[in-house]
Amino acid sequence: IPLLRSSDMASRVVIVSSSLLKSGQIDMKSKDFVKDGRAIPAVKKKGFAPTGYCDSKLMNMLTCRQLALHLRDTNVTTYSVSPGFCRSELGRNVEMTIFKKMLMLPIMRMVQRTSVQGAQNIIFATILDENYMVNGAMYQDGRVAEPETLYVDGLGDDLGKELWKLSLDLVDEKKQ
Repeated sequence: IPLLRSSDMASRVVIVSSSLLKSGQIDMKSKDFVKDGRAIPAVKKKGFAPTGYCDSKLMNMLTCRQLALHLRDTNVTTYSVSPGFCRSELGRNVEMTIFKKMLMLPIMRMVQRTSVQGAQNIIFATILDENYMVNGAMYQDGRVAEPETLYVDGLGDDLGKELWKLSLDLVDEKKQ
């Protein structure tokens, strides 16, 4: 952050997140996400997307927001980007029978984006004139991803602040 603050040039930080952040959960009391990842209670049905993925995408968006606050009086802006539902290897971690996977494949191929299409969202956030963008917001398809941005707004500021502090503490712990 000191290097970003000291720069006179306009800069931006683009953090990749996902609309799956809405399935993420961060328990700052147990901090289970730090080492082992969030455990799903046996009585609760496991969701489609891996919990670690969803949790990390929520953390990415919260980090984007905190970074925007920490750099608000500088020439640095921060944006979070959802590339969209892209063909990737993420499905390798989804527990589903081979039969279901075979049934789902044709449907998935119709609705999934290519990696190039997903990358366009990231490139958009790196090149669009910052006067048309909202610092600390999430973007998808060339505009603010409102459901995701509103979801994170609804979590309040404390969770992001606590996560930011924990991150700093973990970095300091690693240095020692």
